[in-house]
Amino acid sequence: MTKRGARRSKSELELLREWTAWGARARRKYLRALLDLPTADREKDRGASFGSMHAIFVHILDDFLWWFEFVPQDRQTEYRALDPRVLRASELQRTSLRVDRITSRLLRSLTPGTLGRRCVIDGVGGDGQPYHAELSLADILWHMHEEELQHLGELNALFWQMDVDPPPIAWWPG
Repeated sequence: MTKRGARRSKSELELLREWTAWGARARRKYLRALLDLPTADREKDRGASFGSMHAIFVHILDDFLWWFEFVPQDRQTEYRALDPRVLRASELQRTSLRVDRITSRLLRSLTPGTLGRRCVIDGVGGDGQPYHAELSLADILWHMHEEELQHLGELNALFWQMDVDPPPIAWWPG
């Protein structure tokens, strides 16, 4: 028996859907903030993980496309990485919308039973070494939230170095 006013625990799928919706809102805010910067500031190599703020954001999008559009469909060999040197503002906006559609479609298709579906990943890591992994769709979704948070934090630090406030991205809707 639950106490009056007690809330039930959310399922993993409910949490993943909420986190994914939050991530989409956050990405839209960061994209607007990045596009508000002069192009030279956005594309300046700041010695960050992918050089510029622009390239970091492209990397975030690139990861979502790889993990959600190609890995679950076992189409990894077909993927061609995004090139931040040629991806301009309008393409960045279109690609961000594409990521939103892909993640939304994937999350709508999932059931508690399909979260455990295994995906085989063969690739080459950032260190140039080949790797092989077998991950569940839930593992991939949680990994992408960690990956995105890491890079949004990095963008925050770069905004602060420029004396620009990063966009507010509270967990609650709004």
